Amino acid sequence: MNCYYAHFKLTELTVVKDALATKKSLGKDQKLMEHYTSKSEKKRVAKGVEQLSNELILLSDPAISKLPCDDFIKVEIKAAKGLKAGSKKRQIKYITKCLRKIDPAPLMDFLEAHKGSKLKENQSFHEIERLRDDIITEAIEAMRQATHFNQKLDSSWKCEILTLAKERLPDLDIKAVTLAALKFARNRKPVFSREIFKILKSATEQQQYSEPEALDE
Repeated sequence: MNCYYAHFKLTELTVVKDALATKKSLGKDQKLMEHYTSKSEKKRVAKGVEQLSNELILLSDPAISKLPCDDFIKVEIKAAKGLKAGSKKRQIKYITKCLRKIDPAPLMDFLEAHKGSKLKENQSFHEIERLRDDIITEAIEAMRQATHFNQKLDSSWKCEILTLAKERLPDLDIKAVTLAALKFARNRKPVFSREIFKILKSATEQQQYSEPEALDE
């Protein structure tokens, strides 16, 4: 009995150590993933602001004067218009640096209203893409852990990112996104990724349409 008990405890300890090692490994993978996601996110944001700068310097002086930003930024935007090649490129970089310190949304709204700019629309598209990718990443990670511990994920799985997204998008169908995310995590079929994007896009559009009504009230 003592030998059997000792063998049982050793086996139990090995399982626990393996589980802890796996959790540690998964934790490292998650941190690494978050690191690269953060870097990619910063690059996307930087590129978006640079595109904003390039569109702003194409505006006429009267239009620049009406921009919803500080006067010193308007002066810098106007200054870029008469520059050539390298000088203009450096000025655009400086403008971009200034714009990173403020909320670019009002400027994007202005461009959309005055010249049909697609910057705001593109930004919304990329935000939906990022949200979809974050949901898929969380689903894949949850599936990996469940598989390792011989557990099963079903529609009762709670996605933290989805819970937060629901607060911002009241019309979001969490159950449908959860099922699609789990299906993607199991077989990696692009059709489920597209389904998630479609659901998120619909909820985002519903929210955008409801916001003006709320303001009017």
